[in-house]
Amino acid sequence: MELKFLVKKEAPYVYIHGSGCSKDIWIHQVSEVGGYAIDLPGHGESPDDEKISTVEDYAKYVVDFISKKVKKAYVIGHSLGGAVAQMTYLLAKESVLGLVLVGSGARLRVLPEILWGFKNDFKNTAYKSNDLLFYEGFNNKDVRDKILRQILNSGSKICFRDFNACDKFDLLEKYKKGEIKIDVPMLCIVGDKDVLTPPKYAYFFGDVVGARVEVIKNAGHMVMLEKPEEVNGVLIDFLK
Repeated sequence: MELKFLVKKEAPYVYIHGSGCSKDIWIHQVSEVGGYAIDLPGHGESPDDEKISTVEDYAKYVVDFISKKVKKAYVIGHSLGGAVAQMTYLLAKESVLGLVLVGSGARLRVLPEILWGFKNDFKNTAYKSNDLLFYEGFNNKDVRDKILRQILNSGSKICFRDFNACDKFDLLEKYKKGEIKIDVPMLCIVGDKDVLTPPKYAYFFGDVVGARVEVIKNAGHMVMLEKPEEVNGVLIDFLK
């Protein structure tokens, strides 16, 4: 199965969206920094693979995309996409030039009521979750509505699968014990108002594997949409 992607300027950068979203969250980065933003299976324009249940399952598709499209790439992932980026590195280190984790972590536990809600009360849970994605001071209704539409379009099944995959993802102890080492440049970007993956998640990577950490002021979980100029500046500096 071929993943659908968005590209404006070709470059060895592959962007991976988070739970219930699509490649369009990276529009500012693809336009200004370059690279390929992909739709994971079942998201956006990509067909689904009903056998998927874990972060590793998603990562296998990213490894395949890189091998076919760019051979080697910087892998840039948001939230669930950050977990997929880490797993992509673990599955195919030879294909990864560097890692960028945006609003992500080594462990991504999800509240039981959120998991229950995406399965049993989807629409209300989608609205509640969307409110948590943005800093309360971010007033761009069009952007907020765009993400809500992406989540609603993904549907209950895909959103539950995504959040369940996040909940199962846990590399924390392996990092702490030194069983996972990151031998490529690594950058962590996070909004200082991110309530889902707060800055401490990023600082963990700074402490344990020497990642560069950039905290963007007055931004929440969707930092790449809330503060695109700041995020692009950091990315360009890291990737140059």
